[in-house]
Amino acid sequence: MCVFLQAATNNKATTMTKAFMTGTQRYGVPSRVRSDHGLENTGVGAFMIAHRGPRRGSFITGRSVHNQRIERMWRDLFASATSVFHSLFTYLEESGQLDLANPVHMWCLHHVFVPRVQRALHIFREGWNLHRLSGERGRTPTQLYIEGMMRQAGQGHRGIDDMVFRAPEEAIQDHDEYGIDDEVEVAPREDMIINVSNVDCPLNEQDFTRLEQTLNIESDQQGVDCFLSSAEFAILCCDQDMINMKLCTCM
Repeated sequence: MCVFLQAATNNKATTMTKAFMTGTQRYGVPSRVRSDHGLENTGVGAFMIAHRGPRRGSFITGRSVHNQRIERMWRDLFASATSVFHSLFTYLEESGQLDLANPVHMWCLHHVFVPRVQRALHIFREGWNLHRLSGERGRTPTQLYIEGMMRQAGQGHRGIDDMVFRAPEEAIQDHDEYGIDDEVEVAPREDMIINVSNVDCPLNEQDFTRLEQTLNIESDQQGVDCFLSSAEFAILCCDQDMINMKLCTCM
């Protein structure tokens, strides 16, 4: 079951936590969450430990080499949705139309394509949750989720019982069932930290309003023309602001 897929322009813990909480509003808070050592997951880890309790595997970090379904989902996600954008961005960069070192280009890329990527992720998630699984006698992930909720209610599973009634605290009976090598701290190791920073809007409020009024980012299905037009507009505005700044300095 794919609970959420969220496109973001940074990997801050607050961004990840907000997306996670959106998923819990629809499907409930899980009993346990397993993640890698990414710094963006610390907010989710803190929430899970506070909500479900410590020393019970509420938040498990580390590699999971046996989760074949998630690996299959990532492969299908790339093939069905994100590979299109990967190829498109590669083309723009190799053709000299996109400069990854130019913050104006990067902001325009986010402005035009993040909504498109998010729509693709939404379509994929809806399709994934409704696709039939051969190993589950043709049932879909959504059907398995509902059947599991109905079957396991009252059996001491926190993530399920909390959506029906309050259940007593339970301990992990079989660590192998959850793929736990060892329970580690929420904070990631130094060598695991990857920082993806936001790109600030290069336009002032007036110029941004003009951009919104003159350019319909939905008018171009693939978004290339919208990106090139917005980049040209933003660069002209930035150049004009620089000229005005120099004139004010001289005066």
